[in-house]
Amino acid sequence: MLKIKKYVLFSPVGTHDPVGVVDKDGKPSEGSMLHIIRHYKPEVVYLYITKELNYNDNRYEKAIKKFNPACEVVEIISELDKDDVNNYDAFMSDFRKYITEIHDKYNNKGYEILLNIASGTPQMKSNLILEVITNNIKLIPVQVDTPTKKRNFEDTFLFENLDKIDTDKENTKNRCKEPEILSFKRAKIQSQIESLIKSYEYSAAYNLFSKVENISELFDGNLLKYLEHAHLRVNLKYNEANKIINLANKDLAYIENELLEYYYVMKLKYKKCELSDFILRISPFATDLLFYYLKQNVPALNKVLRDSKDGKQICINESSDINLIKIYNNLYNKNKNYKKDDSFISLARLLTIKDYYKKEKNNGINVNIVKLFDEIRDIEKNVRNNVAHRMINITEEFINKKVGLSSKIILRKNEELIKKVIPKIDTNYFLYDDINKQIMDLLQKHKL
Repeated sequence: MLKIKKYVLFSPVGTHDPVGVVDKDGKPSEGSMLHIIRHYKPEVVYLYITKELNYNDNRYEKAIKKFNPACEVVEIISELDKDDVNNYDAFMSDFRKYITEIHDKYNNKGYEILLNIASGTPQMKSNLILEVITNNIKLIPVQVDTPTKKRNFEDTFLFENLDKIDTDKENTKNRCKEPEILSFKRAKIQSQIESLIKSYEYSAAYNLFSKVENISELFDGNLLKYLEHAHLRVNLKYNEANKIINLANKDLAYIENELLEYYYVMKLKYKKCELSDFILRISPFATDLLFYYLKQNVPALNKVLRDSKDGKQICINESSDINLIKIYNNLYNKNKNYKKDDSFISLARLLTIKDYYKKEKNNGINVNIVKLFDEIRDIEKNVRNNVAHRMINITEEFINKKVGLSSKIILRKNEELIKKVIPKIDTNYFLYDDINKQIMDLLQKHKL
């Protein structure tokens, strides 16, 4: 069985309510407010009446009762002065207040709220449209065309004209429309997304955008793809992101792209002034980068440092160097059965291996590069562990106090490190700035 909808109408009163157009034969039609009541049959009507249009002759309620005798009529007499009605900001608080009250009273009873955006001053109409696009309450805007499709109103209300209106039918068809006000929605969403992506808040922008109705009518279809790509990418879902739009650096190997990706996310945290997260990213970044560097530059570690389906491993007993095995196990596997596969990978353990080959073999190790790794280790020990194990707020002052460096210099050291380890990487290029440019360009492609 089809459920009959129940409505509450909030309607400003205009100069051409309740009687509207008079045709060439002198027969009047209802104004916008009455026309909405004819076709939607709301059970309750809230009339917002300015002092100027409050005639104290019961014209509005009489007209409504003529069309819908059972309708409850609530008149709200505005306190605004006559000079205020042309002020675009004058109605903002009033409209929000009364619409909220209507919602609180009728929402749980299954009523839908109609807004008459055809009556009243341009300022009133604009404020109601603004309510539709900014209020979390579901509101249905209703526009009403004039029967003649042009302005042809009488200036003086006559009760006898009201009596001439046929309540059973009208010479014209249903003139009510429920506009989607897409241009207003588009402007609002565009402004929100621009603000979010300038702050690199891609997840928030994607979540906002993906829930918008009629989105394909507002923006270029690639916009959602770029937002989803960036949303996945900042959450380190690199493979999923590139399935949507492949922005991988084709000059780099897969592992090199992953390391660059982690650096990008770390740089994002710095740019967003999320210093605690920025510091926490240093350790896994440096660890994975050193793991890569040793594998690439120390042939003797080919069997020791392994990438497997379970992740990275230090298979120390696979080393052909007995002294290295002894040093490593005495440091990290003391009083335990020696492990063939050590799945706990830390920067400290890799630095131990690095130091061994630097000292004993000088095999493939670049002094300047390993010096940078040591400096990153000092930062990790003095700052990172404080973040990881204590509930403290990390500030620039705290970082300076601990290591005598600013977060900017720390970022530069990591940038220098990845550039030295993987010379093919252009650290002057920042992928997310390029993504932002693409998104901004797509936002400018109007579809309306």
